Amino acid sequence: MTEMENDVEDGEDDRRRADIIRRARVEGIEVAYETALAVCRDEKAPAQAKASAQRTLMQIGGLLDRTERQAEQEKPAHEMTPEELSRAVNRLTRSQRAKSEIDGGVFD
Repeated sequence: MTEMENDVEDGEDDRRRADIIRRARVEGIEVAYETALAVCRDEKAPAQAKASAQRTLMQIGGLLDRTERQAEQEKPAHEMTPEELSRAVNRLTRSQRAKSEIDGGVFD
């Protein structure tokens, strides 16, 4: 296999991987939401399953850890502790990485 064929194959693999990630984020979150909602509504579901489903719904809805995120976002970088700065950098890095995977990267 030539180097050009390897590059084409790698590009196709990257596109497939990006598509799977996109589908997991779109379709997967819909399935997780519907499943969690069904568990919460099921009168026969065990309490532990309901509690887990409720937490999942709250996470999907962005209701958990909201005050901590808002506090970190509102705080200027020069007022952050090293741990807060590290979390902020990690969060931004993950966000940028996810965006480039969905958009196909900078060179597409």
